[in-house]
Amino acid sequence: MDLRVLALGAVLPDLIDKPIGSILFTDYFDTGRIYAHTLLFAVAVLFGVMVFTRRGSAARKRWMALPIGVFFHLLLDMPLDAETLWWPALGLEFPSFAEGALVDLIAYLLRSPWVVLQEVLGLAYLIVLYRKAELGDPERRRDLVGTGRLSV
Repeated sequence: MDLRVLALGAVLPDLIDKPIGSILFTDYFDTGRIYAHTLLFAVAVLFGVMVFTRRGSAARKRWMALPIGVFFHLLLDMPLDAETLWWPALGLEFPSFAEGALVDLIAYLLRSPWVVLQEVLGLAYLIVLYRKAELGDPERRRDLVGTGRLSV
């Protein structure tokens, strides 16, 4: 699996929704969790990979990591926001989440035990992975960036 594509999939919902909902159309959406934070979007990404790649091809193996990353993002980001996750099945409106200034958003997130737990576990995992994959070695880092693969 190409970890570069997996990482892209893991941040893709935020790369799409944050600019649209939190910057461009704040008066309309008032949230950074809209279309790309739905199961419909994740399934559409999976469908796109299946349609535009050939079964068994290297391209399919590489790009299947994209919807997997999106699904992981939703799994970790959306358990408390079923209305957005299941859009449009639970209604056509997205719940409003007045994120306000970035500083206010960060303060809000740091008060959430769920967010803090995820961040601490994620950081711990990355530290273990960094050590186990010997990413302190510049050659190993170049291999990761060049191939998208880790040998552990």
